Order: sequence, then C-alpha cells, then structure tokens
Amino acid sequence: MERAKIWLPLSLALRRAPLAGLVVMLLASGPAAGADRSAPGAAVSPEQQAWLRRANRHEKHGWIYLHIEGAPRERGFQHGYLLAAEIAESVRVIRALWEYGSAMEWSWFVEKTSAFLEPNIDAENLAEIDGIAAGLRAAGVSISRAELIAYNGWFELDWYWWPKEKKKMGSPGTQPPKQSCSSFIATGSMTADHGVVLGHNSMVDYPEAGYNVVLDIQPEKGHRILMQAAPGLIHSGTDFFVTDAGLVGSETTIGNFEGFDEKGVAEFARIGKEARWIFCRLEYCRKFESAPLRDRRE
Repeated sequence: MERAKIWLPLSLALRRAPLAGLVVMLLASGPAAGADRSAPGAAVSPEQQAWLRRANRHEKHGWIYLHIEGAPRERGFQHGYLLAAEIAESVRVIRALWEYGSAMEWSWFVEKTSAFLEPNIDAENLAEIDGIAAGLRAAGVSISRAELIAYNGWFELDWYWWPKEKKKMGSPGTQPPKQSCSSFIATGSMTADHGVVLGHNSMVDYPEAGYNVVLDIQPEKGHRILMQAAPGLIHSGTDFFVTDAGLVGSETTIGNFEGFDEKGVAEFARIGKEARWIFCRLEYCRKFESAPLRDRRE
C-alpha cells in the first residue's frame, strides 16, 4: 500500500487568505477556559522556560491547536511538554495495537525498527525528536528516542514493513483489509471561482483516529507549516497541510504496495523536511515523490 502525495501551488489562494488567517478560520477564537498549558513547571530550566514562552496551546471543539517555533530541539521540547499527556496516551494506544495485532512485544518492535530507521534520519529531524523526548521528561513522561521514531513510523511500518517481515518468519498471516483513505484537489475551471478546493478523509481503525492536533510550526529556518497531526508526530500522518510558501499537500493510499526498503529514508522524515524547504509558484512547482522508504537519499 503506497501513499501517494498531491502537491499544488496556492499562491493566489494564500494571497486571499494568508496562513495566519487560516489559523483563525480553522479555530475561530482563543483558548478555552482551563486549557492553557503554556505555563512552565518547576522542573523546567530557565532556557526551556524561554522556549515555552514562544509556544502556546489551546483547545476548541475537540481540536488542540499547538503553536511551536524555533530551532528543531526548541520546538520539539515545546511539543513534548505541552502535549505530554496526549503523546503518552497515543503511544500507549499504538503499543496496544501492535502487541494485539502482531503477538510481538513492543520492545522488540522498537528495537528492530529504530535500528534501520534512525541511521537515515537527518540531524534536524533527530533534534526535533530528541526535543520531544526532553519535553516529555520535563513533564514527567518517559518515552525514548527509539520509541518516538517507531511511533512516527507506525503507518509505514505496520502496513509495509511488518507484512514483509512476517513472510521472512514464515508466517504471512491474513491479508489486511483494503485501505480506503482518499483525497482530491480541484482548481481552475473545475471550481466556481477558479480557486482551490482540497478534500481528504482518513479511513482508519477507531484507535488510530487521534489526529485532532492543528500543528502550527514556525521553524527557525524554512517555511511555516499548518497541518493536521497526532500528538508527538513530526509529520502530519494524514499529510494534510499548507505552508506559507503557497503550497498545500494531502495524501491517499494505493493498495497492495510491496517493496519496503529498510535502507531508504523514512517517509515521516522526508515529508516534514520537504514541506519546510519546498517552494512553489504558479509558473513552477518542484514536485516531491513520496513512497515508503523508497531507496532515495536526501
């Protein structure tokens, strides 16, 4: 099952509705009462307190809006600290899904997969993951770098790597159900005002449906990104995002994908990096080819 990305220039659309305006349109107001977790605790160093002052979190109608900014480790720390409880719960759920569906220990999964994923993850993404782990620790939650790597790679590992690994073990198991996620983009003569219409749905099991974070990322370098995500991810997971470069992206799923390559770069490590650095204009759009761990070097 290969995940196909859709990339489209949005220069005109973003001139009509800048990224900051999109945040307002999506969330429609300020923090809900009692939902502000931006105040740093006693376990946080003065430097980390300064990082947290540049971030904020609030909730509305079941959505968590999280703004993070700065260098990779700084925004990772903000993410881990402000979403500590949600990340812990989401990792707990994925661990339970793995152990129930595979009859294998979570520790085995983490050790096995992080061993081939981590060497191919770039320094910026690793720094952000380490920042998340540090933020979690400061909030009283212990989750390792290796666990966060395996957690970020969950979809590509569970859907693509694990069926291949089971065959090596002589246990092919049952064929997983067909994927039903879908996405579309229309523009030009296909829309009433010649603007952009993008739609997406995620057809996953109920335990995997915790993608209720609107993540607003202002990196120290690169483009600002607004995306739907699950707690603790450095990528969208649904890959539904818009950047201040005038680019929107979404994804759908192509069934019966085989050919997972442990020597390649993980999809979750590629997609966020590309969104930060890619640029798009009406007359030119650099295209990004995405496939799970295809043998591609950044």
